[in-house]
Amino acid sequence: MTRLTKAAAVLAVAAAASVIAPMNANAAEYGCTGSLIDTYKVYSSVPNHLSTIRLYYNSSTGYNCAANVKTAYYSQFKHFASISMYNQDFREDDNNRPGYNNDFDAGDFQYYAGPVKVYAKGKCVTIRAVTNYYTERGIKDAVGVHCG
Repeated sequence: MTRLTKAAAVLAVAAAASVIAPMNANAAEYGCTGSLIDTYKVYSSVPNHLSTIRLYYNSSTGYNCAANVKTAYYSQFKHFASISMYNQDFREDDNNRPGYNNDFDAGDFQYYAGPVKVYAKGKCVTIRAVTNYYTERGIKDAVGVHCG
């Protein structure tokens, strides 16, 4: 074999390995397991894209999980970010079960808020994300989504 064909053979093996071993679709991202089922962009009034809600569903457990992930530019410093999620059974006065019917995370985060997890098999979920960057503020509500 010539030097060129050896290099081509090495590249072919490397390419085949990447095709054979794709990333696991159920790999944990931002503390969430399951499959990514939707994303929602959070814009300020300027409008700037401050962050993105990433929503996952784990069919084996029946849980939805979400994180509010800042975009690259806005993750340079720690600023307030939050995410909350609840299912359709959540009632503040009589059915408050954190981590089952509702979950919330907030604080000064550099990269993302969350994860938040709620049981959602056969139920709709509502998600709210807030992202601040100095005087900019973005809020996104996804109301009654992913029912099932």
